[in-house]
Parts: sequence; C-alpha cells; structure tokens
Amino acid sequence: MEFGDYLKQKYHLGDTSVKDYIGRWNSIVNKGLYRGETELTPTLIEAVDREYPKDSHYRLTLKRYFEFKHDQKLGLEEK
Repeated sequence: MEFGDYLKQKYHLGDTSVKDYIGRWNSIVNKGLYRGETELTPTLIEAVDREYPKDSHYRLTLKRYFEFKHDQKLGLEEK
C-alpha cells in the first residue's frame, strides 16, 4: 500500500488532500530534510520547522508518514 492510499483509508481524505500530503512529503525528501529515519525524531522536526516555520501541515505530514510506516511494518495498513 502506498502512503496516499493509506491516508485515504485511515483518514478518509479526498484526492486533493492526499495530493497535498504527497506534495509536502516530496518537498521534505527533495530538500534533504528526511534522511531515512525510521521514527519521528526531534532533529527531523526541528529541520522541518526551520524550513517551514509557518506551516504546521508539514509536521502533521511527518507524523502521518511515520504512522503509515509503523502500521505497514505491523501489517495494519489495510485495516
């Protein structure tokens, strides 16, 4: 399951909202803020807050991405 599908299922988001999440996630990755962490770390949060100080949606994107990875690891992403 992909991150977008997870967001649709778990949070009942529409296509536009999912597209926004994916765009924010891609921006975090493309700017080199995400470096393969397996959990949400204070350093990662600080880096995102520094890059996007007025947009808490980036922080929420991180939180939901790591929830997705955690659920995926446990095999819960399809529920």
